[in-house]
Amino acid sequence: MGSRPLLVLVCAMAALGGAAISPVAGAHGTGNATSSHARIVSLAPSVTETLFAVGAGRDVVGVSEFDNYPPAVRKLPRVGTFLTPNVEAIAALRPTLIIGLANSANQREIHALVEMGYPTLMVKEDSIAEIERSITIIGNRTGHPRQANKVVAGIQNRISKVRRLMSCVIDRRVLMLVGHDPLVAVGRGTFLDQLLALAHGANIADGLPGSWPRISMEYIIAKKPQVILDGQMGTGSSTPGDFWSRFPIIPAVREHRVHGYPTDPTLTPGPRIGETLMMLVRLIHPEAFGSGVVTAEETGPEPARIATASDLAR
Repeated sequence: MGSRPLLVLVCAMAALGGAAISPVAGAHGTGNATSSHARIVSLAPSVTETLFAVGAGRDVVGVSEFDNYPPAVRKLPRVGTFLTPNVEAIAALRPTLIIGLANSANQREIHALVEMGYPTLMVKEDSIAEIERSITIIGNRTGHPRQANKVVAGIQNRISKVRRLMSCVIDRRVLMLVGHDPLVAVGRGTFLDQLLALAHGANIADGLPGSWPRISMEYIIAKKPQVILDGQMGTGSSTPGDFWSRFPIIPAVREHRVHGYPTDPTLTPGPRIGETLMMLVRLIHPEAFGSGVVTAEETGPEPARIATASDLAR
């Protein structure tokens, strides 16, 4: 599965305005899925990644339409999306636990599953803290608390390392886009906004309302971003490189700091957010690596090659 579904997913959340509901408890108390006969259905890619990361992957019997990581999930049955889960498909899998994301769009379906007697856990992953908490909750609920703690510790260690190594680096103004038609940016309060701040990127969309705000070209030009990170989503024939070349007045375009990024794992609020942070550091402050401020040994393996505006324009 390509990157477009993830972009569609994020933009759908933008349309919802980040609305959420409280976690839904299991129909019969805690609804633990720790027995040898556990059958877990995941309703979101990030939840699926977490289940596999904490060691519960073998118990997963169904996943959402957008799941593609780890590769083992590609052969599992699909049960709709986290916005519109398919109640009938989920029930057919006879789950002992259903895990998804708390949001307003799927409230009817989730409550229907609870009424049918299926233990259901909804988690929130809007911020780094919530991502770490969801990993811990899922690990505890599935009987893998020790591995969950290790996953969270790995994220925290990488964040601490970046804070230490980048402490003397000056922020750059950054625009991070997830959509082109319309232009949709990473907004304030999201986990990506927090990762940008950790990477010493000053998010120019922080002044706009909403977690995933629509943004105008006039606003972008006025804010003068020094780096543009573009998710390459669009319905037209032009690539993002072609698009940005029309605006040399923007410092990021003039200084050749327009970059594409891989939407997976970038847009997934799960166990791999440490990798995303490393990628953002490299894109926003590449000179930090060349100058020795940050080394490959200190930050871990280099992420996959990132497309530049020149590449995208070809």
